[in-house]
Amino acid sequence: MKKLLIPLIIVFIAGFQQIRAQSQKDIEKNAREAYKMLLKETDKNKDGKISKTEFFAIWKDKKSAEEKYKPWDVNNDGFITEDEYVKVAMNAGKKKKK
Repeated sequence: MKKLLIPLIIVFIAGFQQIRAQSQKDIEKNAREAYKMLLKETDKNKDGKISKTEFFAIWKDKKSAEEKYKPWDVNNDGFITEDEYVKVAMNAGKKKKK
């Protein structure tokens, strides 16, 4: 069950921008709540952030884990913090400018 919960939370957060009725404040609130849920399942050392090792532990396919990890670790420091998670979640539905 744990192996399914984490990817589902990630997909759920990525879909926030698709819901036009939600305000940015609601999206941010939901992203922070989702991060806290994810943290409970992954943060084994209880430091308040998700390390690359902790993130990889929830994936069977390590190549897939690497691809999914990169966008969330915004500053490439080896950890996903709540602020990084929220930033990515809030920008998930925005179209990139060319």
